[in-house]
Amino acid sequence: MMAVGKTIARMLARWQASRSFREIRRQWFELKLWFVPGLNQVTYYHRVNDPYCLLMLKVLPRLLADFNVRLEIKLVLDLPTPMHPEPELEAQYGIQDAVRLAQFHQIDFPTDLHLPSREDAIKATGILLKHQHRPNLFHLLTEVTDALWGCSTTTFQSAMKRYGAVSANEVLDYSQQACNELESRGHYNSAMLCYGGEWFWGVDRLAHLVDRLNRAPFRRGGELADYQRQYRHITQGYSALRPRPKLVKPLDFYFSFRSPYSYLAVQRVYKLAELYKIPVIAKPVLPLEERGILVPKMKRNYVLRDARREADKHHMPFGKLYDPLGTGVENAMALFYHAQQQGKEKEFMTAALAGIWAEGLDLSRQAGLKKLVKQAELNWEDAQQALRNQDWRKSVERNQLELKSHGLWGVPAFKYGSLVLWGQDRLWALEQQVLSGTQNYN
Repeated sequence: MMAVGKTIARMLARWQASRSFREIRRQWFELKLWFVPGLNQVTYYHRVNDPYCLLMLKVLPRLLADFNVRLEIKLVLDLPTPMHPEPELEAQYGIQDAVRLAQFHQIDFPTDLHLPSREDAIKATGILLKHQHRPNLFHLLTEVTDALWGCSTTTFQSAMKRYGAVSANEVLDYSQQACNELESRGHYNSAMLCYGGEWFWGVDRLAHLVDRLNRAPFRRGGELADYQRQYRHITQGYSALRPRPKLVKPLDFYFSFRSPYSYLAVQRVYKLAELYKIPVIAKPVLPLEERGILVPKMKRNYVLRDARREADKHHMPFGKLYDPLGTGVENAMALFYHAQQQGKEKEFMTAALAGIWAEGLDLSRQAGLKKLVKQAELNWEDAQQALRNQDWRKSVERNQLELKSHGLWGVPAFKYGSLVLWGQDRLWALEQQVLSGTQNYN
């Protein structure tokens, strides 16, 4: 019965990650729009102390100018705890990352931000709750959030005096209800846009929403804003003449075999390394669940759907997956360190991650392992001995401690000099850092 259950779970995961599943949901929504035009709205989940929400307030007016959709605003304050295992690290990293995103997308945004206190975040949410039914809520949302973060001519104290707020108890009661509603609709984060049952996180995923809306009758006239910038960074194509940094540093690349985003990153990381002659130090870590951090089913489903969209953007195969959790991960770890000793970690990583996320390779069984070993051009007899070696555990534990010391918890993650990045959608920032020094041409 356990084997049957795993087979069903694998089939459901593949369905969640499939292009067919996405297109069926989209077509069903388009059909409903014919009969209920009021469904043509984007729901935005705003959390006043989320730096990504502060950034979203700068881009939403342009989105609404480009497309004929209504905006519904939902307020959240507390997020589902199991979905955010390291909230303090998230908050501090988010501030730096939001500033970096704003600069990349050429958005006017403050650079000296400090996380508001919990008490002030409750008060700010209380102001918005008191006036949540006013017709110009977005204007008030912007004014209060800017004041809370100290990036407005209006001080937060003056906003409190001018508008008043509901009590802290009312805010906390509402916050729990809003958190439950967010989960019931299928997500766990703020700075989220929901359209037609599909979720889009912050500035990073606006391109996917625009792909859905960029047609009649949703597209308004005029020139569109550039929503696709992150998919056109320099590694997307080669040219005859290209800048080369005179000096490069080693790149620490933290990844997990169970992370679809690590799969989406690995080929581009090594393409970047080849292009600029960067030494890559690959550092595997255990999946979150093997580090004692629960990843709820809802989050796994969203990650699969989101990875599907990102894979399509990067023209990568995706979706014929085989979850390696447990034995599969342990086998991959042992073979990775064996491949590293043979100078073939790149070949092994790319083959293993593609096998897991695009080829349905079962790394808990000998047949899948033999196929992987062959793809990585390793010797099977040597690989069998490596599979019995447990020395990799100490190295992996050290990698995990390093990752946390950098202020991060998830993968893929990167450290290049003083730059620390999280996410396969931050390779443009890594490339900018590589090119930021003195350059020559060759």
